[in-house]
Amino acid sequence: MKNTPQTQRVNLRSVLTYLTLSLAHTQVGFSTTSISGFQAMHGFLAAYGHPDHISKTGYNMGVTPQQLAASFVNFGSMLGILASVPLRRFLSRRHGLWFACVVSVVGSGLQLKPSNVAGLYARRCVIGISNGLFVSFAKVYAVESSPVRYKRGVLRGFMAWMSAGSLLGAVTNNFTKGIKTSWAYKIPLTCHITIPAVLVVLLLWVPESPGWLVERGKMNEARGELAKFSNDGSLPDVIDKKLLDIGLTVDKNREKTKGLGSQYIEVWKIEHRKRTLLCLALIMSNSTSGIWLMLSYGTVMFQLAGIEPTRQAFHASIYNNLANLLGSVLGLRLLRTSIRRRSMMIIGQFIPATCMLGIAISFTMSPDDRWTKDIILVLIIAHGFFYYAFSAAVAMPLCEEFVGEECKRVSVRFGMSVNYVLAWLISFTMPYFINPRELNWGPKVACIWAASNFVTGIFFYFFLPESKSSLAQPMMCIFATQKSVSMLETQASVSINPSH
Repeated sequence: MKNTPQTQRVNLRSVLTYLTLSLAHTQVGFSTTSISGFQAMHGFLAAYGHPDHISKTGYNMGVTPQQLAASFVNFGSMLGILASVPLRRFLSRRHGLWFACVVSVVGSGLQLKPSNVAGLYARRCVIGISNGLFVSFAKVYAVESSPVRYKRGVLRGFMAWMSAGSLLGAVTNNFTKGIKTSWAYKIPLTCHITIPAVLVVLLLWVPESPGWLVERGKMNEARGELAKFSNDGSLPDVIDKKLLDIGLTVDKNREKTKGLGSQYIEVWKIEHRKRTLLCLALIMSNSTSGIWLMLSYGTVMFQLAGIEPTRQAFHASIYNNLANLLGSVLGLRLLRTSIRRRSMMIIGQFIPATCMLGIAISFTMSPDDRWTKDIILVLIIAHGFFYYAFSAAVAMPLCEEFVGEECKRVSVRFGMSVNYVLAWLISFTMPYFINPRELNWGPKVACIWAASNFVTGIFFYFFLPESKSSLAQPMMCIFATQKSVSMLETQASVSINPSH
């Protein structure tokens, strides 16, 4: 069928709808990076810290306030994701995103008002809750509404949008870093309201999720909303067929939900255990990579490395987040090439491990030398770039390949839950290692993440089967025969060409 102006208009509308959803992930990256950078601002430390001649900035929050101020955003994200499960029964996907926008604006607005440190914790938790709601509702909307051929691309693209938001947060902080009053952090907090405000308006134009409407028995409304997504809006038969497919998917998900409790036991049975452990390891590689150290304390780490004056530390944060964004985009491209995914995963562990080891060694040997600061800056940037380009890009696609369809939902959900807990634990414990009044390791803390990356990389080298997206051989054959994908391909080639 030729593309008519009507078809082209629908195409454009569908694309813009998913770009609108991506703004939710942009807001998550924006708020997370911006708030983490406040700890390096004189204006913020003057309001919530105390003078300390040992600290490079001249101020110190203390270990406990620093722990809670950073970790409560992650803690709130966990609460938001958990809260989204019952909320999805009452709120549609659009209404859920609207609700997340309201919570985000309230959380940012509350932080504009001066308060004690306890009030700061609570308000950061509200920001975290909004982040959890954004991620959850946007992802569910994309899963329910994206065409099958575009679904994986839409979901994988969210990581790049989150990295773009992180870059935006670093740039915003850079503009206000020199302000000595509380406006240093109040101006970025005001900017936090911008994306939710735009999102509220754009959501007026976005169609409702047809899957949610079908689940509620609103078939006529679902048909109308589906026509807005479809390139074949003028063909009722095509719309009805897609509506039938959505109904079958909804029924299938209901059946899975009924046996959800037993599935958590099923994934640990002998026939699924290896797949479950691999899925868990792949998802947890996000925490073991050390990326959460930089997401929670990136600008502070640059200051502790001696990248002074303070403004240079904020410039370094921009370079780091730009490298993360470029790595995310490169990762999306690499997934479409013939590069083996197992190889990508191993590269994404060993190169960041080497970067972290170099950071720890250089700072331990010559902490005050100029060349040490330059090396640390380059290695931190390289760490983020290679993590996002390789490990982060391929971890979830590998989970989808390795985990059986009957256990995928439970295994991935369990792995994501463990990863969120680990991310919170990292942001909670790191101040004890880096605070000048405690262990005062500074960049030497990178040795922890060098070790965790090496251990994870070695695990994948020995236990992760070979794979690539173009392979048609089902993953169950690999686990059943204990052979790698390359061995199966070789056997298939020999059977087709016996003369060889």
